Parts: sequence; C-alpha cells; structure tokens
Amino acid sequence: MIVFLTDWGNSHYVGICKGVIRQISDSEIIDLTHEISSFNAREAMYILYRSFYHFPKNTIFLVVVDYGVGSSRKAIAAKTRNYYFVGPDNGIFTLVFEEEPPIEIRELNNKKYHYLNSQTFHGRDIFAPAAAYITNGKFKELGDLLPNYATLPYIKPKKSNKKITGEVAYIDKFGNIETNIPFEWIKEFETLKIRKKRKYIEIPVVNYYSEVLPGQLIAHNDSTDYLEIAINQGNAANLLKLKSGDFLELIL
Repeated sequence: MIVFLTDWGNSHYVGICKGVIRQISDSEIIDLTHEISSFNAREAMYILYRSFYHFPKNTIFLVVVDYGVGSSRKAIAAKTRNYYFVGPDNGIFTLVFEEEPPIEIRELNNKKYHYLNSQTFHGRDIFAPAAAYITNGKFKELGDLLPNYATLPYIKPKKSNKKITGEVAYIDKFGNIETNIPFEWIKEFETLKIRKKRKYIEIPVVNYYSEVLPGQLIAHNDSTDYLEIAINQGNAANLLKLKSGDFLELIL
C-alpha cells in the first residue's frame, strides 16, 4: 500500500504520479490529502505524524511537499521498524522519525530507478517511482546509504506551574487551531487563557463544539489527543490571527 500526501491540491500532478506508479507496481494507492498549504513542510510534518499509525505495517508513505525541488536538498527513502517513507529531505519526517527511528536511509541517486529527468518535478521522476519500486522489494537498490537526515525545528510543548507553551501545528480547513500541546495537560481544567498580544482571552474547556453557542471559542480534544482551539461554526485562526508555527502561551 502507498499512501500519498502532497500540497498539490486538485491538480493533474497527482494523477501523473499515480500513472508512473502503475507502470511499475499494482499496489493500492491511498490519498491521505493533497491539500497541505503550499510549501508548508511543518503542516505536512504534523499531518503525517498524526496519521501514519492508522495504516498497516509495511505501508509506504509518499510525501511530496518540496519547496526545495531542484536544489541541493537530498531525495530520500527510509525504512523504519514498521513502515517506509519517501520524500524530500527537508524535515517533513522529523516527528515520524522521533516515533519510528529509521533503520536504514537511502539517497535516491540511482538513476536506473528514476522515471524522467525534470529539475522541477521530482514527485514524478524520483519519489513516485521510488515508492513503487519499494513495493517490488527494491529498497536497497534505490541509492547510497545516508547516515542522517534533515530535521525541522519546532517548539516542543512545556508545562510549568500553571503555564503551558507550545506551537500551532497547523490550521485545518474550518479554521480550527491544531496545537502540539497534549490535551492530557488541560483536561482537568474548566477554562484556560490564551495570550493574544498583550491580553489574555479566556476559553472554556469542553467536549464538543455545540456545548457553546455559535461564534464562541472553545478548547477541546482534537481526536488525536492534542489541544484544539476552535469556534463553534466559526474560524478561530482568523479571530486569533494565528498560523502554523506560531508560539502559544496558555495560562491555566
């Protein structure tokens, strides 16, 4: 099984890559999403991290959010205890590799396993065929061993006394603010305060959206056991003017 994740949206690039894969492999292809915000490797990092463990062992994750295409950044394939990951070496695998450390990483530099030779469409020419060849047992043939991989810096969540800090992981399509703060840290509180410029906004901690009136802010478990800040039938990110990677400070 190949799970496909990009920032390409509803474009023909997705279909072309699937066509390339089908020339090499008859493996099932599942679209995780192609709606990652353009060039947003951080968002891809979090979406992948919160999704990969729902798939069976030996799934191959083909991840192409590649703002550095054609540059000196490496193209890689990695094998972990349970999965394979294919994509640009730009930090998108940072969180996954903390959970699933790579056993072996290959640079995708064996041109025998490339498709064409574009400088700007490595998804088609390098990454898609690599994922397909892995389904055929060709992982080691894809290129040279690499000793390490690039990481993406992020603000790790911290809790001290009654203050919690972390970051905005990503904004979903509804404008909900997905954070990297474990919900476990706040579940016993009835309210929390989030800092907005020089003031704090108090937000109730609830179980679901309709516990408050439309237009009101809430804090709740986002279904992956992380804190989500949302508005019932509204856009919290627009109201609070927050985006992926922004620093968060909460007072309990």
